Amino acid sequence: MGVEIGSIIHGFVHEKGLKAKFVAEYVNVSESTLYDIYKRDSVDIDKLILFSKLLNKNLFLYYLSEEPLKSMFSKDIVTLQNRIIELETESNANGEKLKYLSDIIETQKKVISLHEEKTSIKKLTIKKKK
Repeated sequence: MGVEIGSIIHGFVHEKGLKAKFVAEYVNVSESTLYDIYKRDSVDIDKLILFSKLLNKNLFLYYLSEEPLKSMFSKDIVTLQNRIIELETESNANGEKLKYLSDIIETQKKVISLHEEKTSIKKLTIKKKK
């Protein structure tokens, strides 16, 4: 079964609460044609671009799981999925490194505070001796 793009578009239009008249004017069709589009399995590319802009959705992505695009982009998709995994791993490692460095900073602040306290005590002791 192919992509039922008309139904997908109708769902997004309904979700956004857009009026049929507004949508029809935006994509430059009559309201009756718009309702016909909602029943279609395919939409002209120029209309699909307009629907994508209106709905702020890349409606072309729905075709990536269909042939021939599936075969054309499957290698790219696998490459991108692997890159995502690499970046997630790198992000996790950076998060752990950040935590480690934050712990070091907190420890250094405590050392500085203890040193300042010790210095203050020495100064007070010296003043008392004078």
